[in-house]
Amino acid sequence: MKPPARDISMRMDSAGSPGHGAAPPAAGPGARLSPGEFSQRLEAVRTSLWYIAAGVLGDRSEAEDAVQESAVTALSKLTEFDPATHFAAWMGQIVRNVARNYLHKRQRRRTTPAAAAGLDTPAPAATPDAVLTARGDLAPGQDAFDDQVSAALHRLEETARICLLLRTLADKPYREIASILGIPEGTAMSHVHRSRAALRQELGGGHRR
Repeated sequence: MKPPARDISMRMDSAGSPGHGAAPPAAGPGARLSPGEFSQRLEAVRTSLWYIAAGVLGDRSEAEDAVQESAVTALSKLTEFDPATHFAAWMGQIVRNVARNYLHKRQRRRTTPAAAAGLDTPAPAATPDAVLTARGDLAPGQDAFDDQVSAALHRLEETARICLLLRTLADKPYREIASILGIPEGTAMSHVHRSRAALRQELGGGHRR
């Protein structure tokens, strides 16, 4: 599952970029990010934020909308952010809150019970043996999931699902996942391992490769 194309051209920077939440060397007591600095940091972490939103919502287009709205919200609260703290964690919490609001609105709009929904994509469903590796990882480069895999992912607890997406699709180290989500590194690792095991058990050998 890959973030969709978007109007604002943003790409992940390499490790050690401002996207990991490091404060600029010049930041001191009372310092605040300028709108330009905010944009640079947002660009560096935007893909991770998209996976967080997708993990909450299970929908590509809504995830993109949630990230865009979160950026506007964060920009309006820029005076509340200390540049010496972790930018990705601050933004990650805003994204989760916005995405949860989207989810609640969607649930209120439903007039009939819906079947378990997964991570929707506009692309054709992937073939079963191209989705899950023997370790229980989501195979990289997948643009779509079949219904069974989507439903299995949706049944994971929210934080566990986000950890799994960040680890297996965004290829983030556990240390960074933990920092972004504000959880211990061991907890992030445990979420990923348990999620892999749950997918292996639920999907069975027919979806391994």
